[in-house]
Amino acid sequence: MITRDPAAKRQRLLEAAFAEFAAHGIAGARVDRIAKRAKCSAGLGYTYFGGKDDLFDAVFEVATGTSTPLTANDLPGYAGKLFDAQEANPDTQRLLTWYRLDRGGSVTTTSGAKVDTLREAQRASELSDRFDPEQLRALVHTLASMCSAPTQETPDLPRERRRDRSRAPARGLARKP
Repeated sequence: MITRDPAAKRQRLLEAAFAEFAAHGIAGARVDRIAKRAKCSAGLGYTYFGGKDDLFDAVFEVATGTSTPLTANDLPGYAGKLFDAQEANPDTQRLLTWYRLDRGGSVTTTSGAKVDTLREAQRASELSDRFDPEQLRALVHTLASMCSAPTQETPDLPRERRRDRSRAPARGLARKP
């Protein structure tokens, strides 16, 4: 008897797509290779995600840990989650790099909820309005990526100290009471 498990198939598609996107980028990724690796039909990928770009967005949010809610009063914590995701799996950094190359410029996603959160915090004067909310979110992503990239001076820096670096860059963005 064959059992259907849509959640397991969706998870296999996400994992296969992560590997494909990390290796080839958005433009170079092929849905048929993703489906073959996930052991399902390419049509199922379109059923679950709508298209290759939507699948990439889903992979990106899961891989970078950005599927969790962003709170305007904890931008350093959000940057830390991004940093931790990149440190946990080197292919996450490749995924971020492909994102910048294929979509141009800074890292953002189509999810407007996080940008809306930042916009509301700015309206309530809880967060500096020096930057547009989309730019602010992109800045936090960029800072997290910069902290995770190895440097010449600190290639052997212990993980605990690198994690501390991830929390520092986004400080100062909140309004002082």
